[in-house]
Amino acid sequence: MSGAIGFARLFDVHDPRAVWSETVRLRNLFLLAVAAWPAACGVPPRGTCNPDPPPGAVGTICGFANPEDVEVVSAAELLLVSEMRHERAPGGGMLAALPLGVSEQRPPRPRRLWPTGDRTRDVNVAPAPAGDPSCIEPPAADAFSPHGVASAPAGADVVRIAVVGHGAREAIELFDLAGSGKAASLTWRGCVPLPPNTVANDVSIAPDGEIIVSNYMPSMRGLRGLYYTVKSGLGGITGDVMAWRAETGWRHLPGTAAACPNGVLVSRDGAMVYYAETGSGRISRVRRSGATAEQKPEHVVIGGNPDNLSLTPRGTILAATHTDGAAFLFCVFGRQPCRTGWSLFEIDPVTLGATQLLHHDGSAVGAVASAAEFAGRVYLGSVFDDRIGVWRRSTPPAS
Repeated sequence: MSGAIGFARLFDVHDPRAVWSETVRLRNLFLLAVAAWPAACGVPPRGTCNPDPPPGAVGTICGFANPEDVEVVSAAELLLVSEMRHERAPGGGMLAALPLGVSEQRPPRPRRLWPTGDRTRDVNVAPAPAGDPSCIEPPAADAFSPHGVASAPAGADVVRIAVVGHGAREAIELFDLAGSGKAASLTWRGCVPLPPNTVANDVSIAPDGEIIVSNYMPSMRGLRGLYYTVKSGLGGITGDVMAWRAETGWRHLPGTAAACPNGVLVSRDGAMVYYAETGSGRISRVRRSGATAEQKPEHVVIGGNPDNLSLTPRGTILAATHTDGAAFLFCVFGRQPCRTGWSLFEIDPVTLGATQLLHHDGSAVGAVASAAEFAGRVYLGSVFDDRIGVWRRSTPPAS
């Protein structure tokens, strides 16, 4: 077979001419990355962490490894952090906790929540597993790679945690969180396997228990993953938003097809779904039932490459977006420390008005992918760093 046709089959594309076009564009992206190389070189090591910065400054809390997503669990007075496993690193990732209560030590120190290595403590599927009843074994600890994280009340003194899991399998892993602060513990309760050719990025839990995920792209591995990454950067559709409930299984939300749908968030009343489109720079909103001819998705453009979303105590939405374009690729390929710039936006969920709260050059913490607010501080997750950020406004937000 010809090279173009073989390339097409590798990427599941049926028109060799389209593949050739994408190949040319990939070459141009590579040249852009090479041009950005001087800006990515010559970066000195980071200094020590500063967990208590003055208002307006970005501080840092050390002790993490690739802390991609951060989730405030107010009932447990802790920040849940997903530490992703990257293929070049040995061992698996983990879920870590940072105590946030006023009685906790300062500066706070993260600790491992799952896996702990104690199977009796880590796993409890009695009397029945949560999620898909066929999922009765936890992910292999040495291949576990947690990504997006969400939480929701699940009964007296228990919080249900949903985690996008890669590595061992593509699934939404479900946990129960009990206790608070230093006494908090996580127990694996089941999972929901994702459909074939689906790689999720983020997850949210609706008030009625339905699980909402961003279907990021069909694959993130090898050349096929690179193809979809480039495609999304050129505005091409790679996925959509999906939802799962035990009675009906998976469904696609009509009208949500997007270029790398990333962060996803369900409104407090469960009526609306918000999702970030990494490839288009937009934050979009649609009814949880999906779009119709009369009610199409609505959008606000914040620019850059938007990542995760979270709700503030005031009900507004925080969105982190990467702003350094091609230089970010060097972090993907292992450049450390990763000092790519990012911005933080606050979005009104009703009007979709967006306000930039902060832009940072990545000198304190780079590649910020997520933000979560607690007690006036905003904690910032980073997909390629050994620390998280912490920031508070110079002036308190309007209530």
